[in-house]
Amino acid sequence: MRKLFFADDEPLIVQGLYNLLPWEQFDLQIAGSARNGLEALEKLKEEPVDLLITDIMMPEMTGLELLRRVKLLNPRTKFIILSGYDEFKYVKEGILLGIENYLLKPINIDELEATIKHILRDWEREEISRFCLDEDWKILRNNILHRWTNGNIDNKEFRERARMLGIPIDHEVYRSAALRIVTENEPAFQFYRLPGLAEECERIGTEELPENCEVIAFPGDGDEITLLFALSGNEVKVLPALRRMSEWIAGFTGFRVWCAAGQPEELYQGYPASARAVQAWYQAHLMNEQPGVIVDDLAAYAFREEERPALQEPAMDRFVKLLAEGRRDEIDEFADLFFVRGDSVHPVPRQPYFNAAIQLMLAVKEMEKQPDYSEVFAALFRIQTRSGLASQVKRVAGGMLDSQSDAVREYSTHVAAMLEQVKEYYSRELSLKTLSQKLHMHPNYLGQLFQQEMGTSFSDYVNQYRVERATHLLLHTDRKTAEIAQEVGYWDSSYFYRTFKKYAGVSPTELRSMYIKR
Repeated sequence: MRKLFFADDEPLIVQGLYNLLPWEQFDLQIAGSARNGLEALEKLKEEPVDLLITDIMMPEMTGLELLRRVKLLNPRTKFIILSGYDEFKYVKEGILLGIENYLLKPINIDELEATIKHILRDWEREEISRFCLDEDWKILRNNILHRWTNGNIDNKEFRERARMLGIPIDHEVYRSAALRIVTENEPAFQFYRLPGLAEECERIGTEELPENCEVIAFPGDGDEITLLFALSGNEVKVLPALRRMSEWIAGFTGFRVWCAAGQPEELYQGYPASARAVQAWYQAHLMNEQPGVIVDDLAAYAFREEERPALQEPAMDRFVKLLAEGRRDEIDEFADLFFVRGDSVHPVPRQPYFNAAIQLMLAVKEMEKQPDYSEVFAALFRIQTRSGLASQVKRVAGGMLDSQSDAVREYSTHVAAMLEQVKEYYSRELSLKTLSQKLHMHPNYLGQLFQQEMGTSFSDYVNQYRVERATHLLLHTDRKTAEIAQEVGYWDSSYFYRTFKKYAGVSPTELRSMYIKR
């Protein structure tokens, strides 16, 4: 992703820019923001960006002076100027400096979006001119394929890029597939270069397919290699190529590899939907414990799943009793039997197992005085197997038992009073300043006392407590997220989203998508 930076001395403008457009859909990642030109320049010296959106009038350094300085640091940075003044001298000076657009406040969203799309096209033209005579053109080809697969480029624009980059669009049949590299802890790209693995898979596929067929392999989302097969007809088989690719990656990396293939499509325009169906299938399933399984017919597999018995609810009363009694070995055995027992050959629907795991881990968290929900939810995104899910439940339960083995702490009178205030009034405004008036103590001293006894700052404790209450409401009610945010003390929904993700590791929407209420 390319990097984006905001500079504006109005906090509300900066906050609005963060949420004004779905920046990730434009392959833009927000690198940061600053409230004046000098602060922005210092940050951009340390971390150059591709696009700077800046106010024209700021303290310390104007936006135009900031542009001049940044162009010296990174000539390829592009700029959009914001202003509350429609003055031609600013427009003229900005044009001379090479700005992409001059937008008046309040910002017109359609105009901003059109400007971003224009900049994206400029970047692509620049990349093509740089890479067309260089073997690194594969990087650009892969980026185009990734955008096309995710629906971020239309067919007309894709056709133009495809002819330039050698992407096949004139074959009779197209098939998608994805090879998933299974690493339960760290992502595969931390150990191996996915583009290098993709290149070898492409070579293997070329060897296996008939001469009038083609295959392109490119890194997908996460630990996956996405494949595009351009075939001369439905009779051409891709399974031998997929099997060889899977075996090679497993042998080279030592990791397990699974493969799922989409349905044949008669036109290249059907490929993106087919590729997204493969991704959705992976997201909806936990993999088996054996490597090398290839799911070649997603529709037939879904039909077979309907014949399997539904996962039974975990025995919560027994699990809670084991937790209360601190019987670690039996807790581990409980998790292993529940998640790993039975059929270990076929992938299983992810949601029932995730529901059960979340139920068990929330039961653990209810026994903690300061529950950290990030270790419950954030880790779930990386888990791909039932054994990985069992290990996560055991890890969370073990952490709780370890913390309970410490001596029961007694808090000072003032800290105990602060904890009681949070418990009773967490939905209201709470700060060291307001509590210091009630407790007749200086707020700085009160904050130091709380930090010393609780091991965390007062503001962090309040946020953790609010997130705990919000988590309960998100999982067990159908109320709107904005209502829940206000009930637990957040009147700004966007601030609630950011705070929730910081402390829980996932957004409120992601949390609800993980756990489906029965």
